[in-house]
Amino acid sequence: MDDHTRDRSVRPPPAGSNPPGWLPEKGRWEHDTLRQATIHGVRLVNAGAYHEAHDCFEDEWFNYGNGTLEKSFLQGMTQVAAGAYKYDGLDNEAGLRKLLGSAMGYLQGVPENFYGVDVAQLRQDVQAIRRSPERVTELRIALDGTHPTAGKEDLGYAASLP
Repeated sequence: MDDHTRDRSVRPPPAGSNPPGWLPEKGRWEHDTLRQATIHGVRLVNAGAYHEAHDCFEDEWFNYGNGTLEKSFLQGMTQVAAGAYKYDGLDNEAGLRKLLGSAMGYLQGVPENFYGVDVAQLRQDVQAIRRSPERVTELRIALDGTHPTAGKEDLGYAASLP
């Protein structure tokens, strides 16, 4: 049972969309907490708050068993955020390349638009950043067809994590 990943306060996707992870027949996400962590993590990446984004994705991945699509997705997102932090925060180009290579492995096979994330575009962006690390500051992850950025609630969410 996945009751530990339920949170009735998590909103549905935009009208007319049906991303993998959304259960239209039940009117809820398969794992609400995954969607919540994804929303906050993506916004934080887009704002350049890579360490905080990493924490959002990493904390959530512990809810899923090895070999699950959810865990692979979250580990890939964690590696993207960690790689961006290595380069932008620590000036570590080798660390960025290594972590983004790992991210590509985790994101392989994750469906397009998983929990609202444009995974295909993210994979393309990660490959481009691996070739030109300075482009990491241009990284913007699409969520529900937009590129949202962080606000106080996203920083608060990250700060509330254990």
